[in-house]
Amino acid sequence: MFIIAQGTKQHKPSTLSWFVKKTMHLSAIASLAVSSSMIHAETSQQTTTTDEGSEINRADGTVEPSTTLPTIVVTADTNKQITENTDSYTIPVASSATGLALSARETPQATSVVTNQQIKDQNSNTLIDVLKRSPAIQVSSIDGARNGLSSRGFGINSFQIDGLNTNFIQQAAMGEYSANTAMFDHVEVVRGATGLMSGSGDPSANINLIRKRADSDIPVTELSANVNRYGNYGVSIDRSQPLSESGAVRGRVVASYQDGDTFIDRQELGQNLIYATVDADVSDSTTVSVGASRQHNKSRATMWGGLPNYLSDGSKANWDTSKNGSANWTNWDSDNVYYFADIDHDFNEDWNLTTKASYNESDSSPKLLYLFGGPLNVDTGLGLGFNVFHADTERKQTNVKTELTGNFDALGRTHKLIVGGSYSKSELDTFTYAPPAEDDLAPLTNFFEWDGSYPEPAWGDRTRSSDVTIKEKSVFAATQLQLTDPLSVILGSRVSDYERSGVQYGRNVNTKSDHIWTPYAGITFDIDKNHSLYTSYSDIFKPQTQRDINGNYLDPIEGKNYEIGLKSESDNGALQSQISIFRIEQDNLAQADGSNKIPGTSPPEQAYFGAEGATSQGVELEVTGKVSDNLQASVGYTHFNAEDNSGKAINTGFADTTLNLFATYDMDDIIPNLTIGGGIDWSNGYYGIVTNPVTQRSEKYSQDDVTLAIIMARYTVNENLEAQLNVNNLFNQKYLAGSTFNELTYGEPLNVVGRLTYRF
Repeated sequence: MFIIAQGTKQHKPSTLSWFVKKTMHLSAIASLAVSSSMIHAETSQQTTTTDEGSEINRADGTVEPSTTLPTIVVTADTNKQITENTDSYTIPVASSATGLALSARETPQATSVVTNQQIKDQNSNTLIDVLKRSPAIQVSSIDGARNGLSSRGFGINSFQIDGLNTNFIQQAAMGEYSANTAMFDHVEVVRGATGLMSGSGDPSANINLIRKRADSDIPVTELSANVNRYGNYGVSIDRSQPLSESGAVRGRVVASYQDGDTFIDRQELGQNLIYATVDADVSDSTTVSVGASRQHNKSRATMWGGLPNYLSDGSKANWDTSKNGSANWTNWDSDNVYYFADIDHDFNEDWNLTTKASYNESDSSPKLLYLFGGPLNVDTGLGLGFNVFHADTERKQTNVKTELTGNFDALGRTHKLIVGGSYSKSELDTFTYAPPAEDDLAPLTNFFEWDGSYPEPAWGDRTRSSDVTIKEKSVFAATQLQLTDPLSVILGSRVSDYERSGVQYGRNVNTKSDHIWTPYAGITFDIDKNHSLYTSYSDIFKPQTQRDINGNYLDPIEGKNYEIGLKSESDNGALQSQISIFRIEQDNLAQADGSNKIPGTSPPEQAYFGAEGATSQGVELEVTGKVSDNLQASVGYTHFNAEDNSGKAINTGFADTTLNLFATYDMDDIIPNLTIGGGIDWSNGYYGIVTNPVTQRSEKYSQDDVTLAIIMARYTVNENLEAQLNVNNLFNQKYLAGSTFNELTYGEPLNVVGRLTYRF
């Protein structure tokens, strides 16, 4: 309890009572959910499925045939943490939080896994689609190519692919958030500070994308085609097969094509993906994997920024969701190429050594038109300012990580250990094209009649505007000590060196932090075989890329993350729940400095200041998995309060209370071969404080509660073919999806997506 006391000693008197009441109330909810599942499991009939002549045992003892897609046999074991073809919403073990392969109950931190089955059921084609429906994650729309992510009141900037840190730069908009889920098995989310595994990072969440592997020892092909109501369509193929007679060498290729219109007038979005990987068992104890992927992202007539927020009469603007403020010649295309390899060696049944490496090249050449200012004249549709922008952006990343994991015996018990090291290097180069003189640019026309026909300017000379290199190297270690049968302790630390150097928009960049210690401690206590209490502590350290009004980079964020909770699971682990209560303390958190811009930057760059004493405390509840033989569900609820040291709310552009619910039900007992599903994504209101350009007064610009309903249905036509229909935003709610309200972006209205899948 030492750690808990440390995290609460500075709370106001009301905070501790709130802490305890939330724990008791939500513990009862989670325990009830899991206990209900265990009772059902004792009374339910078992189902046996074979590739041919599938059978279902009815409650009355009769046996009826059932048509299902053929089962794919894979060679992977649970240690490889694969969710594909398991039909499950849970995973036996995951390692994103501590590096140790632990079950959810053994992990003293809030974790979520979006499995392959969930991705398919919700028809999530991109990473953003996945995160929009993930518990405790909020997604905002910055403009046509960029998104903002938040959890627990703070932005998310920590990403990994197969456990390797990956720098997703939204300012450059390289299309990483549009990563095609066709090449991923599942997505792991660790909420709270993850310094032990990710090094410098946010106390919000770390997102780890796990690639598909060549695990099938029989030839398998899956073909898929989809189309939505706006005319965006796509096809894909996923082929796995052994490349040697014994199956020791296996290959897999995924190819996908997507293109078409969106709900925004004139905008076109598309993707081309090719992904290939080979796994080879070079010996009984060593496996080598290599692979590569290339994804081209097409984004045409793309808005940079949003729509005007005020009219000249002082009223707030209200646009059609289809309104597009871009020009027809604009684009934000991008390319992402990854090469990766890893070697996995088992010394014996207890000790394993894994080395992973990846190299990434990304580039984009956007041509953009930015509308800003106002207010917009209600009679003429004039009054906006504008910028034109054309650049070439190139990024190269190298990542290497080595981990030694194993079990060791001491004091009559078996414990776990991980030691390792990592190195990452990211180089970002930007070349900008000089825009024409202001007098040589065509004037804007009536925005109410805007049709995107504004002429493309004649671009000038190409010059380098930034050349920045970021390096980070670290060593880390952690151990799970099984002190008694019910009690285990995880202790660990990471030591990191961080350096950013180069030139950005005419200013020298030189930031360096050496030997930064990031300690981690966690305790889990098994109440019984189904329920565990936990608590954890971690330090926070994150260098920042935001600059102040003088153009100087802000000092790194430093802080602490405290967490306490209860985790539960059914006897077979198919249903899991967790309740997490957290408190985050940070100093020097970047906050927008009003509407101030950094002098001399083009386009104008927002100025920031470091907020001292920023805190966030709240509660999260999640129940995921198989509620009964026929019903699978994922339910997540979160509520937090984030404020600075004066009690002023921060990051108000994200909702502080959300509820995510999605469930599927196998209707086979009533309508053979039919599965139906649905859910809601609800959030309470969020807002920004902006200046009314007419009255020159600060006022709240807000979005009321948002409720997005989802339904789906999947029908198995025969043993090879299935059809699926998803309806998103069923009731066609109109809502603002941005987080700043200085400009307006709208969420997607009602959309219907149909998909056919053929597997053989």
